[in-house]
Amino acid sequence: MKIFLVGMMGSGKSTLAKMISKVLSIPYLDMDEKIEARENKTIKEIFEKNGESYFRDLESSLLKSLVKQPDSVVVATGGGIVLRPDNRELLKKETTIYLKVSPQELKKRVSTDNRPLLSNNIDNIFTIYDERINLYELFESVDITYLNEWEAVAIILQKVDYKKNLCIDSSFQKIHIEAGSLKNIPKNAIVFTSEKVDSLYGEFFTNKKLVFPNGEEVKDIVYVTKAWEYLLENNVTRKDLLCGVGGGTITDFTGFVGSTYKRGMNFIFYPTTLLGQIDAAIGGKNGIDFKKYKNVIGTINLPNEVIIDPITTLSLDDIRFREGLIEGFKISLISGGEFYTFFKDHLYDLLNRNLDTLTWFIKRSVEEKLRIVQQDFKDTGLRSYLNLGHSLGHAFEAVTGIAHGLSVGWGLYQELMYSKNKKHIDDRTLYDIISILDVLLPSSIKNIKVEKNALMNYLSNDKKMEGSNIIKLPLLKEPGEVIIKEIDYHELVNTLF
Repeated sequence: MKIFLVGMMGSGKSTLAKMISKVLSIPYLDMDEKIEARENKTIKEIFEKNGESYFRDLESSLLKSLVKQPDSVVVATGGGIVLRPDNRELLKKETTIYLKVSPQELKKRVSTDNRPLLSNNIDNIFTIYDERINLYELFESVDITYLNEWEAVAIILQKVDYKKNLCIDSSFQKIHIEAGSLKNIPKNAIVFTSEKVDSLYGEFFTNKKLVFPNGEEVKDIVYVTKAWEYLLENNVTRKDLLCGVGGGTITDFTGFVGSTYKRGMNFIFYPTTLLGQIDAAIGGKNGIDFKKYKNVIGTINLPNEVIIDPITTLSLDDIRFREGLIEGFKISLISGGEFYTFFKDHLYDLLNRNLDTLTWFIKRSVEEKLRIVQQDFKDTGLRSYLNLGHSLGHAFEAVTGIAHGLSVGWGLYQELMYSKNKKHIDDRTLYDIISILDVLLPSSIKNIKVEKNALMNYLSNDKKMEGSNIIKLPLLKEPGEVIIKEIDYHELVNTLF
């Protein structure tokens, strides 16, 4: 696979090429850097001593050699690579992406250092932009003016022919992993999505869509009513298809609406966050929040299908991405064996968002969750293993408002400390697990102090309490071995705090 990034100076070609290189595990090359190394001169010095035409000859020669080589590479081209017709013809035969950035934004980003065409006048960038824009737009375009770097990487890779298709072997729930699948949402479907997801991927959605607020806010009866009204006003039947495209809040919400509208209609999930892909969209739990209590109203009903596009996880900010890794780490602790070993060995590949590693991680997380859920669909026994870190984590989330995945990490840390206090886990195993959790969970989260009474108040209303002071708490003895203990929540909180 060869990917060529073209665009104006300051559009981020070099930075994004390096990131894509790590994500796809293919080499990176910056054409300007390569030419400077060969000539032992800066670009500015080449222009001054040899002239622009000489530099363009070097540039064209290097492009020809790159196109001929058989190996995969992601290339950051020079801004003027498109000026020569022969270069444009070569690039048209390759996977070439134009990184579009407004000239006003480019002016903010670039300096005149080593930019001979700017001639120490930053406003020259507007003239250069106007001269080249029609040439750049001959190629597949991605407007990254208002995107951060990871969002830009995700959108670029949606335009690249990266193939990675994996089926989850399960007779319980139909799940498919397919890179780029977000582009193939059925045209006749109704789409429920969030503002953020729509801003990134809205070009792939039909006009029959309803856009909701980002985050947990959507899981409110007010928006459920709005969704029901939309479906009724558009004469949607039970046989029509509803697609929930977004993170766990959107899939939870879509599943609840889809399960209750006309007593149940066809619905599919396209989870776009790592946490949504390995947790919220899997297992059939759908719900909304009420009076600050998470998922206290809901259904257990499987979607027709879950279609996972791992590329979408690349667009997440660091916190949202780590939320998913923490959830997957929890699942690896329950599973033990090769999955736990894989997580330890590939922790930094996951943090660097290597797509092959991420895809395998998603697959194993889903498979392990399905293994548990299909044995206990109604959540009466074994499925409670999946609550590892969640009882205290949900309470922490309700009290602090901190993101769900980070709260689960906090809850997992506290429950591990409780296991140590009760001698359920040995020190060496605990150290091994905590050393990973310390990398995943910011220390600022782990060290937050909360009032005991606030935690107890939430735990007393937890849906798992079933009207008593006793909570069934999954505790880890070692990776692959979880025990369930019936504990008075007062004793749990007093022991820890």
